[in-house]
Amino acid sequence: MLGNLKRDLINLWYHIYVDSQFFDTVIIGGGASGITAAIYTVRKNLKVLMLTKNIGGQAALSGDVENYPGFTMITGADLAKKFKEELMNFENDGLWIKEGVEVVDLSGADPDFLVKTSDEKEYHGKTVIIASGRIPKMLGIPGEKELLGKGVATCTTCDAPFYREKQVAVVGGGNSALDAAFVLQKVARSVTIINITDALRGDEILMKNVTSSSKVKILNNHEALEILGDQAVGGIKIKNKQTNEEQIISVSGVFIEIGWTPSTSFDKLTDKNDKGEIEVDNYGATSVPGIYACGDVNDQWGEQIVIAAGEGAKTGLRVAEHLSKVPHQQTSNIHEG
Repeated sequence: MLGNLKRDLINLWYHIYVDSQFFDTVIIGGGASGITAAIYTVRKNLKVLMLTKNIGGQAALSGDVENYPGFTMITGADLAKKFKEELMNFENDGLWIKEGVEVVDLSGADPDFLVKTSDEKEYHGKTVIIASGRIPKMLGIPGEKELLGKGVATCTTCDAPFYREKQVAVVGGGNSALDAAFVLQKVARSVTIINITDALRGDEILMKNVTSSSKVKILNNHEALEILGDQAVGGIKIKNKQTNEEQIISVSGVFIEIGWTPSTSFDKLTDKNDKGEIEVDNYGATSVPGIYACGDVNDQWGEQIVIAAGEGAKTGLRVAEHLSKVPHQQTSNIHEG
């Protein structure tokens, strides 16, 4: 009982302390770019707060990762775990982490930004690093929202094991859809790809792996109209765009794989391109002095874990340089190096 009381008091102190602080930088997001930015800024003797739904980001949802230096092959979940292990070396020693929260608003100006979260908390930072990544695009058809988590899925790596020996559909026609179909055909009874364009488009090896599977059926020039089911998905209604013929396919799962959109709903300050990506210079600086963006949320080319990590490092160093020019900077840890 005393042990639990001590832990509760420590947690209470932790939250009171964090809520009252003015941080050198507030990092929004806990994926590869956010984690790396955190490590580099805290090692530059900055007081850093990370706000994130979960540590690991999209990396944690990836399947087998075969192109990250130091590993011949590692699962996304294991790579995210290693990221987190390194990050935790700095927790409460220059770095504070608030996990399980969503940022809902960003306001202010250099050098005083205000970040608001879904739990109605507010945090001040001299600078902000936006590393919030991307969120999956949705179809916007009847049944999709109602059955999300009840057979409608956006994370194949997470949910594929639940569809062993079941019939599933994948909506999409690019690399995301191909990757989902490849993972699903290993466990499902059948996989139907519903592609609105006239042909699948993606990496050659991935295309070959998917199209050569006897479990995969491809329906090009077909549009998803409605996802059917009451308490769970039971089918999907589609239309042949060439003949306008409609049909219902009986499936237990529908995986939406039509791409991603930057997670920036909280950010009304920075300039975006026509894709909604935050525009940055070569160092991650946005149109607003004091706000930086790294990883998949910005407009830089190459959506890879290793690139996101590199951007996080570069942005973290740039933030430290920016703050070194601010008079009377106060810091609180010993990790500079």
